[in-house]
Amino acid sequence: MPQPNQHSLVYILLLWTTIISIFQVVFTILFFTAGRNGLSQNSSAVEQEHIMKSQQHSTLSPPSKDRLHLPRGKMLTFTAKGAKIPIVWGSKNPNPGVVSATGSRLSIKEDGYFLLNLKVTLIPCQETQESDNLDHTVSLKWTNKVILEGWINTKTNSTGVLSKIEEMPAGGTLMVNISPADKCINTTESATHLDIIYMARP
Repeated sequence: MPQPNQHSLVYILLLWTTIISIFQVVFTILFFTAGRNGLSQNSSAVEQEHIMKSQQHSTLSPPSKDRLHLPRGKMLTFTAKGAKIPIVWGSKNPNPGVVSATGSRLSIKEDGYFLLNLKVTLIPCQETQESDNLDHTVSLKWTNKVILEGWINTKTNSTGVLSKIEEMPAGGTLMVNISPADKCINTTESATHLDIIYMARP
């Protein structure tokens, strides 16, 4: 039979193991819950840091739309209304607030940048007229300044496309000169045309 002293030792050991077990359970629970809170706090801190960086970046460099301020362009096409020289222009898509056609002259109504594409094709004025080898000069003048110039190719009777970008103020006029004026104009749109792309100054 166990002695009374042994009984008290057994009770003490049982009590001690119970207390240690309770401490282990509490410590384990606290460890895992504190770890989760730490992770969530860390992730929220990282997320806030990303938000602050993106806000700083957006304040330092504004969106490209605000930065560029690109003006909107307008496209105008002018075709030959008659076969005689000088060319009388008619507008295919009129916009008289930018460029207006009056006979052989085109009046510039707005300041801005103009992309000019000119093509001129000549034909004999009569069916019986023979072709010649004369050099025909075609020039586009803005007021009194030649801004485009080309020559008629004797094989194709055309200048091909002559192009230039020009900054022009309102108030000037554009006019096409052909020398010598001994032939007629091919009035087909693909053969003779003046295309203008207009961009306002920003």
